[in-house]
Amino acid sequence: MRIVAGLLALVVTALAAGPAAAALSLIRDAEIEHSLERIAWPLFRAAGVNPASVHLYIVEDREPNAFVAGGQNIFIHTGMLTELDTVDQLRAVIAHELGHITGGHLARRDQGMQGARGVAAIGMLGAAAAAVGGSPQAAVAIAATASQAAGRTALAYGRTEEASADQAGLRYLAAAGSDPQAMLDVLDHFRGQEALLGNYADPYAQNHPLWSDRIALIEDRVAKMPPGEPPNAETTYWHARMVAKLDAFLASPAQTLRRYPPSDASEPAQLARAVAWHRRPDPTKTRAAIDELIAARPDDPYYLELKGQFLLEAGQAAEAADAYRQAVALAPREPLILGGLGRALLNMSDDGNTVEARDVLARSFAADKANADVLRDLALAEARLGNEGAAALATAERFTLEGRFKDASRSAARASALLPEGSPGWRRAEDISSIAKRALKK
Repeated sequence: MRIVAGLLALVVTALAAGPAAAALSLIRDAEIEHSLERIAWPLFRAAGVNPASVHLYIVEDREPNAFVAGGQNIFIHTGMLTELDTVDQLRAVIAHELGHITGGHLARRDQGMQGARGVAAIGMLGAAAAAVGGSPQAAVAIAATASQAAGRTALAYGRTEEASADQAGLRYLAAAGSDPQAMLDVLDHFRGQEALLGNYADPYAQNHPLWSDRIALIEDRVAKMPPGEPPNAETTYWHARMVAKLDAFLASPAQTLRRYPPSDASEPAQLARAVAWHRRPDPTKTRAAIDELIAARPDDPYYLELKGQFLLEAGQAAEAADAYRQAVALAPREPLILGGLGRALLNMSDDGNTVEARDVLARSFAADKANADVLRDLALAEARLGNEGAAALATAERFTLEGRFKDASRSAARASALLPEGSPGWRRAEDISSIAKRALKK
C-alpha cells in the first residue's frame, strides 16, 4: 500500500490571495481498490453508469468523509472506510455520491460558485487524468478556494440537491439488492454533528447537512421499501480484508496488535497482524504470517503482492521480485502489481533486470496513467539504459500528473530535443509542452 501526496494536482489555490498549502494524499493499493470496486459495482449498474467512467479515490484522512469532485470522481476518506460497520453502509455512502453525479449537481454547483464568488471548480481531477492520458485539449486541474475550511464549504450541497441525492441513492441501493435502511444507519451515525462548531464536526456532517426534514423524508421512503438481501459472503469477506489492511497500515503497530490480538484467528486479523509485525519490524513473525496467508489462498495475487512489498522494504529485492512475478502471473493486467515488480527489478543490479523493469513499468503505465511512482521508476530505468529522451518524457509525464507545470515544460522540452522528430514520444512531449503552457497562463 502506498500513499501518494497531491496526486493529479488536486491542489487548493486562492485566485486572489495566492496558493494555499493544501493537497490530498491518496492511497494506491491493488487489493483495496479491488475490494472497493467490488462493493460499488452493483450500484454503478443500478445507476446505469459505465463503471469505467466513475473513478473511486481513497483519501488518506482519518476524518470520515466522502465527496464528488472534478466530474465522475468519488473521493472516500479512509476514516469513512474504517468507521462504517457494514458493506451496505458503505454502499449507502457511495450511492448518495452517485446521486450527486447522476443529478448533475457538481456542474450546477461549480457554475454557481463561479458566478457568485468568482472561483473555479474544486478538484478537476478528471481533466488532469485526461491530459496525462494523451488528450492535450483537456482542462488543467486547478482548484480555487482560500483554505481548507473554504474548501469544505465549497463541497457542501444545498437542501434540494441533498434530498435528490438521497432519493436517487435509495433507488440504487434497492436496485442493487442492498438494504435501504443502511442510509439511515449512516445518517444516524453522524446525527448530532451539526451541533458542533467548526472543525469539531465531522467533515461529512459539514458537507452533507443532516437537517431533520431530510432524515424524515428518508425514513418515510425506507418504510415503504423492501429490506433487501444481506451482501454475499464473498463481498463481506473482501470488505473485512480492506478494513483490516487499512487499519494496520494507518494505525501504529501497537494499536493494531491490540485491535487484532492473537486470540482472533480470522483471516482479516491475521492480515492486520502481518502488516503490524512488518512495520514494527519483526521479520520472523512477518514472514510466518504472510506465508500462512499465502498457503491458505495460494491463488490470491494480493497476498503475494504484499509479500513482495514486505521483502522489498526489507531490502530483499531478488526475493521480492520472485513474489511479485507470482502475483503478476495470477493478475497479469493489474497495473499496481506490475509497478511493484518493476520497482523490485530496479533494485537489482543486473542490466537484464533493468530491461525487464523498463518493459514491466511501461505495461503498468499503459494500463494506469495516474501513477506517479511508476513514472519515476520508468524514468530511472530508461536513464540507466541510456535512453535519455524516453527518461525525460517519463519525467515530464510525472510532473504533469503532479501539477508541477514549470518542471513538466522543461522536461518536455528536453524530451523533444532528444527524441526523433515526428515520433510518438516526440509528439507526446509537444502535447505536454502545450498543456504546461496553458496551465501556467491560468
